[in-house]
Amino acid sequence: MLAFLATFFDFAALVLQVFTLLGSTYNRPFLRDLYFARLETGSDFINFGLWSSCSGRDGIVESCSSPHPAFDWTTAGGSDYASIREVAGLDGLSKVFLANFILYWIALGLTLFAMLVTFMAGFRRGSDFLASFLTFISAIVMIVVFIILMVVSMRGINNVKGAGVDVSGHLGPSMWMTLGAMVALLLSSFWYCLTCCFGAGRRVHEDKV
Repeated sequence: MLAFLATFFDFAALVLQVFTLLGSTYNRPFLRDLYFARLETGSDFINFGLWSSCSGRDGIVESCSSPHPAFDWTTAGGSDYASIREVAGLDGLSKVFLANFILYWIALGLTLFAMLVTFMAGFRRGSDFLASFLTFISAIVMIVVFIILMVVSMRGINNVKGAGVDVSGHLGPSMWMTLGAMVALLLSSFWYCLTCCFGAGRRVHEDKV
């Protein structure tokens, strides 16, 4: 029972990671609404995502930039939003965005590998221990990713709010999905660890044999 619960949290984290990685890849319903932060000026707004940015008016997305790996937020919106980007003060962070992009893929790979190990090994004690270790490392990576995104997003939002300009901002769904994946991975690692310690996963395998 504990092993299945751990696998459920691992799967939940994987789903959240996949949708976050798919967000802002295309100008399509749902995908374009998965962003990390939004800046608004009057009725206009711009969303910052992992792959691209989208802009629009009155809450409706009108256009999105072409998706690029490790998208640099300082290029979002083109010349129309140059003044807002300048006030946000996010220049010189291209390497930070690259590191964040790479870390997200590493976390996804670890999460997926933990699930494959569990299924292929039949919930044995050794596989549960390995899955607990993998999900824990993945959770640590997600914590780093979340901190990077939170610091960058809040820095930009606070800068525009403190500049005295008519610009506001808030965090987006992808930020909270990242947090959710992080929590799910920690829970998954905890339950895998309990399974390994108390042998529940091993007994499931022995019953099958």
